Amino acid sequence: MNLTRRKFAACLGAGAAMGAGNPQRPNVVLYLSDDHGWDLAGCYGNPVIRTPNIDALARQGMRFTRAFAAAPTCSPSRAVLYTGLYSPRNGLMDNHAGCKPGVKSITHYMKSLGYRTVLANKIHVKPVEVFDFEYVKATLPNVPGRQRHYRDEGLDTAVVDRVLAEHARNRRDQPLCLILADSGPHVVWEPNRIYDPAKLPLPPIVADTPITRAAMANYYQDITTTDQRLGQVMGSLKRHGFEENTLLIYTSDQGPEWPRSKWTTYDAGLRVPFIARWPGRVAAGAVTDAMISFADVTPTFADVAGGGPLKDLDGSSFKTVLQGKAASFRREIYATHSRDGDKNVFPQRAIRDVRYKYILNLHPERKWTTHFTLVPEIPVSHKAVYDTWIERAKSDAATARLIDLIERHPAEELYDTQTDPHEMRNLAGKPEAGPVLSRMRERMKQVRAQLGDVDE
Repeated sequence: MNLTRRKFAACLGAGAAMGAGNPQRPNVVLYLSDDHGWDLAGCYGNPVIRTPNIDALARQGMRFTRAFAAAPTCSPSRAVLYTGLYSPRNGLMDNHAGCKPGVKSITHYMKSLGYRTVLANKIHVKPVEVFDFEYVKATLPNVPGRQRHYRDEGLDTAVVDRVLAEHARNRRDQPLCLILADSGPHVVWEPNRIYDPAKLPLPPIVADTPITRAAMANYYQDITTTDQRLGQVMGSLKRHGFEENTLLIYTSDQGPEWPRSKWTTYDAGLRVPFIARWPGRVAAGAVTDAMISFADVTPTFADVAGGGPLKDLDGSSFKTVLQGKAASFRREIYATHSRDGDKNVFPQRAIRDVRYKYILNLHPERKWTTHFTLVPEIPVSHKAVYDTWIERAKSDAATARLIDLIERHPAEELYDTQTDPHEMRNLAGKPEAGPVLSRMRERMKQVRAQLGDVDE
């Protein structure tokens, strides 16, 4: 197909389904990165990382400070995002598993509203009957000599540009729902080129060893490269006339691939960057503390598209937050983790309100292991890093305590996320925390019963 770069105002037509006189329906574009920690962007307060395009998007739109995935692994997280149903209800509990037959997803809702619904690059959900996207292969070719176990190179933004050009030229009367699923910054991380490992701020959930810093620099590098691709997409949206009438969201499927992060229901595994730009509808430079879940994204997209409230979902629309009409939204979020094949087999359930996090460990007798502690073939990462932590723990009490926190978990955990944001001081069993523990324990029972969430 010979595609040109003529500027058209995409998706501006008011079709018959809208009714005469209705305002033009916006396009919705979701840029979904992979394993990007919520605080690893300049606009979220990180003083070192270089994310100029994410930061620009935040200046142009609204930055959410309390956005949460509903699962800390790729497939379950994306399934909740696309269906508006928590994992026990959509059926996709284990990574690489599939949803129950008959479940509806964003494709069904948006197509029924007349939208062209496209997913580019990473899929990682099934079956096709549930996730009936128009799939576009938009994956960069492998870089010679670069090891990319466990992921593709990244989103090919040139393909995205061609899709936008074609839509602007041939489908200008049809609104577009476009999901751009990047592979970055998932491991294996790109080799560091621009960061000084010695100057990187390290969270207390990692041990400060030379190889830790080298691995963190690689991770930062991959985030910066992903940010560059976001900038290229933003340029394409503007070039082809999609900027003004488009709700553009940047977020990530879960937190980074480090211990007590991905594959766990701690905030480092669930809390994600979430920035929304919608010119004329979302105030530039806005910041909201409203708590949202990935279960709310599909209902919001349908609402923005003019579909009204969706029934029988676990999420609901936060359009009023986007419009500045509401300062709060959810009272709590719920999250599940099960397994990733034969690794990360440590099922957890979590409920978090604006202050407290309650975690139920279904198999506290198990030692926590994961790709990070077991996989040796990733250079400057994973087991190579973790082995240095184990060695250091032999002579350093703080590192020994960290290893204990990583590998051993009681049946119940309770954290005050205001005073202990990294969730390292378990309050379960403390007399002063008794009322909060009882309240959240009971709420956990209620939610699990409502969702049909059974022990594994």
